[in-house]
Amino acid sequence: MKVIVLHGDNERALNQRLEKFIEAAKARGWQINYLDSPERISEKLSSVSLFGQQPFFVIKRINQWPLSTLKKAKNVLEKGEGTAVFYHNDFLGKTILGSLPKGVRLEEFKLPRLIFNFLDSFCPGNADKSLTLFHQILKKEPPEFVFALLARHVRDLYWAKTGSPLPLPPWRAQKLKNQAGKFTKGLLEEIIKSLAETDIKVKTSQAEVASSLDLLTVTLLK
Repeated sequence: MKVIVLHGDNERALNQRLEKFIEAAKARGWQINYLDSPERISEKLSSVSLFGQQPFFVIKRINQWPLSTLKKAKNVLEKGEGTAVFYHNDFLGKTILGSLPKGVRLEEFKLPRLIFNFLDSFCPGNADKSLTLFHQILKKEPPEFVFALLARHVRDLYWAKTGSPLPLPPWRAQKLKNQAGKFTKGLLEEIIKSLAETDIKVKTSQAEVASSLDLLTVTLLK
């Protein structure tokens, strides 16, 4: 079986790449199967189409699979027919990647460094720098994409501030805690509320993303 792994932190690029594979599979008349649970995975990967179609599997949440399941699936992937695309919206570790068959095609999608600089700059007293970086990003990325990343980042900052468990590598969790320390809990709650209100207004055509983020940054990070 041909095995392809799509992973990384650039969700938009990941989704676009996955969609291309799915469109190609549809055009070739392949049988598309979506798998997001390790239950009976070997049986599912071994299933044969009643109409003789080539199987095409889209597999998510591989990071939640027990190692024993990965080993069983590896045998099927090595001997089976068709194509399997593993999709993971983050970077997969060496343990998981090493458990897959040899010859796997790895495709990694990283967010541009500029976006990380922007997210790192988002803190009280740093409005000017945040705005500068934000508008540099807009030259290449749509504002809706940046908005989604910022909303997720602020959510993570709030979790770090309140001591909630962070399902992240230790270095990344510590970095979030350090940045969260620059905020008060109340300010993070205010930003989250403002982002939620902006999301509703944008979806109902009452506001525009870029100008709304400009205003939020100027007023709440002053």
